[in-house]
Amino acid sequence: MRNISDYEDSTYLLNHPEKLKFKADNEGYLYFKRLLGKKTNMSLLRDLINVCSKHGFLDNNNGHNSKKVKKGIKIEPLCKEDIDYYKDVLKLRSLHAYAQSKEIMNLFELLFDDEVLNHSQNIVRTVFPDTKKHTTPPHQDYWYVGGNKNTWTTWIPLGDIPKEMGTLAVGKFTHKIGIVQNRFPADGSGSYSCNVEDEVEWVNGDMEAGDVLVFNCLSLHQATDNLTNEIRFSCDFRYQPLTEPVYIRSLKPNMEIMSWEEVYEEWDERDDLKYFWEKFDLNINYEIEEDRRIN
Repeated sequence: MRNISDYEDSTYLLNHPEKLKFKADNEGYLYFKRLLGKKTNMSLLRDLINVCSKHGFLDNNNGHNSKKVKKGIKIEPLCKEDIDYYKDVLKLRSLHAYAQSKEIMNLFELLFDDEVLNHSQNIVRTVFPDTKKHTTPPHQDYWYVGGNKNTWTTWIPLGDIPKEMGTLAVGKFTHKIGIVQNRFPADGSGSYSCNVEDEVEWVNGDMEAGDVLVFNCLSLHQATDNLTNEIRFSCDFRYQPLTEPVYIRSLKPNMEIMSWEEVYEEWDERDDLKYFWEKFDLNINYEIEEDRRIN
């Protein structure tokens, strides 16, 4: 990457909705320091550490909350690593509740001037040390979410994540160039990649528990390498106006490795988070749009 600058904090704009929307429309991304409470962030992180420990990934000699990997363990991204681990991650109620934090929902109500739909396909990224060839390459989320170009992704670190642990770089203004042709397959998580011009202005930076980065589904973005000896955990949650079309795949569990019945099997039977999207009269798109068929 070239032309890299730090994230610019937009928290002050939450009290100025029109300026907030202008900045989002103009730059294609927003960054908020400590938008979410640190306590809830760390609670979800502990849940994930417990799942990792259950599956034997961690060096527990470093303490209960250690993210250090057992010596010799080399695990590729989630699409190729132990699928039972990720099933246990997707079963975490704390993950799905975090995606509907009132601070995030209120933010997108300001941006959309509409009720907000959180895509139920919530994602956890588990990035192990020394997996550079699997770092997520430059791409647009539209290739995955479809349905609506007014979909926005939140990228949330779990715990404090300095740049050397690998954060997310977003190309400012790149949502304005339209749909970029992708290569498939490509190295890295997600298997899609696109060519990026040298003049793209990238933003990146250290992140703390509770920080939130949001960007449009047409904004180019890429992960940076985890250069530490610890696992990096982060979440991808996606949002769109409730009244606009949504692609059916965005309402299914991530990677479609299990059913919602399996996700919910240990939840309280009356939990109001279960099948929350079914209470809305959604405009569901069951077909892939023509502009997402290009390879």
